Amino acid sequence: MTPGFWTSFGELVLLAILLGAVTTVVDSVLGVVGVSAMIKKLPIIGANWTLIISIVMMAVIDLDVVGGWGIALTDDWMKWVANGAIVLGMVPVKDAVVSMIGKGLRA
Repeated sequence: MTPGFWTSFGELVLLAILLGAVTTVVDSVLGVVGVSAMIKKLPIIGANWTLIISIVMMAVIDLDVVGGWGIALTDDWMKWVANGAIVLGMVPVKDAVVSMIGKGLRA
């Protein structure tokens, strides 16, 4: 079955929600261990921390959103990076969707 636009969109919104939860858990665990502040002070890693978590999350769940659009990437790391960047880019869209649904339910 080839996913349609709304299926892919919904999948990306759900992955953006999952990214928020995963980021919170990872930051909490690193804070308990006492290395969160140290990691976030590193220039390249600290500035791109959420992107790194997103890429690792996509590697762990091994879900290829880009492949559904007909984009064939040859190596696994390319899929992880592309999908992680796309999921991170969907976070503002997820926020807008959640806000829109919240306003619609109040009306």
